[in-house]
Amino acid sequence: MVGIQGLGGVPEPKSGRPAKVRDEREIGSRDGGESGGKVLEAKDGVLISSEARAAAELSRIVQMTKAQETARADKIAAAKERLDRGEYKNPEVVAKVADRVMKYLV
Repeated sequence: MVGIQGLGGVPEPKSGRPAKVRDEREIGSRDGGESGGKVLEAKDGVLISSEARAAAELSRIVQMTKAQETARADKIAAAKERLDRGEYKNPEVVAKVADRVMKYLV
């Protein structure tokens, strides 16, 4: 005889826990919390994904840069003024800037 397995012949979902964990918990609850001399402890924890860590780091950096924007406004204005005057066209200045930029590219 054929038995009914659920809607459309799809079996019912099984528990996500392995049978061993389920069995130990049942035994521990029956004999007062001990299972074969062992005491089972529930341990909670939090796992943070790498994407969440990266998002948190990005958020921290954005907050840091927002705080620095006001402090550096005067330096930015002075640099723009020097650019308008053409001070950075001097070959010595160009070489010094190139040396400083190379530290970040190598």
